[in-house]
Amino acid sequence: MVRRPSGVLEEGLDVHQIAEALGEEGAVGWLDLEGATSEELCALEGLFGIHPLAIEDAQNPDTRPKIEEYDNFLFVVTRGINHNPGAPALDLIPLYAFLNRHLIVTVHPRPMRSVATAIERLRKHPDLIRSGPDRLLHHLLDHVVDYYFPIMDELEDRIEELEDEVFRQPRDGLLERIFEARKDLVALRRNLGPLREVVANLMSGVPYIDEELRPFYRDVYDHVLRLLDELETNRDILGGLLESYLSQASNRMNAVMKRLTALAMIGLPFTVVSSYFGMNFEVMPWLKQPWGIAAATILMFGLSAGAFMLFKRNDWL
Repeated sequence: MVRRPSGVLEEGLDVHQIAEALGEEGAVGWLDLEGATSEELCALEGLFGIHPLAIEDAQNPDTRPKIEEYDNFLFVVTRGINHNPGAPALDLIPLYAFLNRHLIVTVHPRPMRSVATAIERLRKHPDLIRSGPDRLLHHLLDHVVDYYFPIMDELEDRIEELEDEVFRQPRDGLLERIFEARKDLVALRRNLGPLREVVANLMSGVPYIDEELRPFYRDVYDHVLRLLDELETNRDILGGLLESYLSQASNRMNAVMKRLTALAMIGLPFTVVSSYFGMNFEVMPWLKQPWGIAAATILMFGLSAGAFMLFKRNDWL
């Protein structure tokens, strides 16, 4: 996408056509590469003078969000996220941006809704590109950060459901769901933390970013801080839920053990009495009496009934 000095906005140009168009005085371009090959990325070095170390970072999906200054461009690494309702995992996508006074190049391995939204808005408001690549970078980062909010809302809904289940009726698999939510929180925190540093550097003053755009980047920074505050709050809530769940599980285990112990004590008289009269002696009380077995049986049931009443009165059963 290139804006000619005449104000005409052209789309669908390849890398070489954009490089040729930028030779005109006052032209501004945005080159978006989705799923680019190594050859396409290496071509950026010869056409736009992008440093090979930055190109190497753009081919590494594990590159940490950061901002680096080179002689003729600014290199920004962030991570966007696609909002996929009901998806089992977060769809985090690395986004690499190369920026100078006339061009911004964005690279990402898969489709990004934030990039698509930014392009669509740019088509409706082509004057955005006239302000320069630094304004386009803010436009893009603003959409990248905004797409974190629906994810955060869904995560908060999941945590509320977990709260209801923990304090109402814990079920199997609840602990696993708590750890899954905690894992998503950690993943979001791992990406939003460095993104805060990137936006802070952009609004504090770096090459190719005009000073008049600092309030716009400050607005993005405030959004990132809001997301991080919500993350910290939800992390504390999940920590409390985990402790409550483990405490309830321990209490349930103690209650089960108490009941099992009480039942064992109720059955103990049968073992003791029957063992006593089963000893190998010739002279024993009740052994020769016709009512001896009835008396022993009554004794066993009487002792068990007494134990049952005692445990029931103390609410151990």
